[in-house]
Amino acid sequence: MKRQKLHPILEKIERFVDLAIPIMLVILTVLIILEFTRYADLYHNYLLIVDYIIVTFFVIDLAFKWNRIRDFKKFVGLYWIDIIAVFPFYLVFRTFYLIREIIVLSEEAPKYLHELVLLRETKFLRELEYAKFMKEARFVRVAARFLRIVRARWYLAYFGLKRAQSKLNVSK
Repeated sequence: MKRQKLHPILEKIERFVDLAIPIMLVILTVLIILEFTRYADLYHNYLLIVDYIIVTFFVIDLAFKWNRIRDFKKFVGLYWIDIIAVFPFYLVFRTFYLIREIIVLSEEAPKYLHELVLLRETKFLRELEYAKFMKEARFVRVAARFLRIVRARWYLAYFGLKRAQSKLNVSK
């Protein structure tokens, strides 16, 4: 099956993303290193924004790869690590945490209704529990970022093959 020709603007975006991925991998490495320093907590929101930007580049790259292949089994077989790297594991764990909180609150609702006076203390305890969860979730964030670094191997191999193919096409 012949690949459909992309719109010129999309081709420029694809080239830009291909060139930006190695830079994103370097930034991602810095993020992983920062995750183990005291700056991770101080600049958590900024690091999260940078991480989302990196994931956006990876998702766009994956979309262009899908556009090239358009066969689900082949796509998953070739780019399974890319798919895992951009999967939002953090949101899955956050959803389970939210479900757990809802279950706990529904079981303890009568107790909370009788203790409205202690609402501030309860809110404070929830914030402490959330902070504990965020520290546990740090491992998940680091693991997901590490998977994105591992995918660099496949990206570099693909980029080298693409460059070699373009040289062959030019020499014809």
